[in-house]
Amino acid sequence: MPPNQAVTVQVQRKLNAKRGQAPPRRVVADRIHKKLAQLLSESGGQEMKSLASAARGAVLLTAKAIATPEIRCGSVSLVVTSPPFLDVVDYANDNWLRRWFIGVDSAAIALTLPKKIEEWQNVMTTVFKELFRLLHPGGHVAFEVGEVRRGKVKLEEAVLPCRIKAGLMPVLVLINDHEFTKTANCWGVDNDSKGTNTNRVVDFCKPGCLSLPGGQPVVKKSLTTEAALAHI
Repeated sequence: MPPNQAVTVQVQRKLNAKRGQAPPRRVVADRIHKKLAQLLSESGGQEMKSLASAARGAVLLTAKAIATPEIRCGSVSLVVTSPPFLDVVDYANDNWLRRWFIGVDSAAIALTLPKKIEEWQNVMTTVFKELFRLLHPGGHVAFEVGEVRRGKVKLEEAVLPCRIKAGLMPVLVLINDHEFTKTANCWGVDNDSKGTNTNRVVDFCKPGCLSLPGGQPVVKKSLTTEAALAHI
């Protein structure tokens, strides 16, 4: 399965019964500590110092992006986010393992899953207003979206009007177009047909950064994986 998904408990039990297997019980915390130690061992001294410095001022929140009063105005340089792709992803069930681990009941959380593009735009406008408050002049928002509904809806185009009311300036749109491997079948993706076949990142900035005349964004399309390798 993709790294952010896991088969449900019911499905895993059926697989165990079908294969005649009995997975041993493991101490989850010990396995996480072991993996963290492995990952951190690959970091150099300067990286560890940077992480330690960032940790002292880190704020970990579980809250809606439309209101984060715990974060000071003008204190953020960069926001990296990927919003819901309308209602095409079942975030609650796809992330059941994560929810179980941190003790979150999805029934107690009001997820933002608008069906109509207009509803999605209204929510994104509210989010951008909050991000505008957080950013210092010249700060950026990297907003990762994609095409949905068989390519008929391109969220990078739908989001551009939202920034007007929030006061953000568009800088560029980066489109990463690539060929999927068989792994993508887990997502129900078929190249240039079903699913999200591209990554689309819209870069916005709070006034104070360099902007293009007329506030028009630049559209850049990246090389496919094969073309990039050939180029190298």
